[in-house]
Amino acid sequence: MEWSSMLEWAFQRHLNPMSWYIRPVFLVALAYFCYRRTWKGVIVTFLLMTSSMFWFPVPERINPEMQAVLDYEQMLLSNPLSAVLTLAFMMGFLVLIGAAFWKRSLGWGLAVLNVTLIGKVVLSVMLTGENGWAPLGNTMFGLILVNGIGLLLIAWRRKRRQAGR
Repeated sequence: MEWSSMLEWAFQRHLNPMSWYIRPVFLVALAYFCYRRTWKGVIVTFLLMTSSMFWFPVPERINPEMQAVLDYEQMLLSNPLSAVLTLAFMMGFLVLIGAAFWKRSLGWGLAVLNVTLIGKVVLSVMLTGENGWAPLGNTMFGLILVNGIGLLLIAWRRKRRQAGR
């Protein structure tokens, strides 16, 4: 299968909203395995996260704004230079997230996760105009999930420290 046709096949499935909503769940799993310093968990989570765009069927109805954003992403990945830059940028954020949690810094980890999630929408709006607001729903889900779990963990750690005094 040729690269462009494989990319087209994958992006048709990535138009399924479930493909977008599952990503923050993987970010939580990645943070957890980095925090626990479990390489197997990190590798499995990374493989699952990168393959998740293939899991879902092509949606029956396609959101035109999501289509525009993914068309732009597909265009970026179709050009070798922009593909390398795009993937390096994405990997850079994943490494920052991993490093923050590997060092067991919930604060820095949450900060990087928030910048990553919000940055995705900001970049989408900058690059695709009004269509870039399409990932806002899954971004809000991700922000609530990540920050909710993070704040619960911070409160739990604080409570444990106070009980230990």
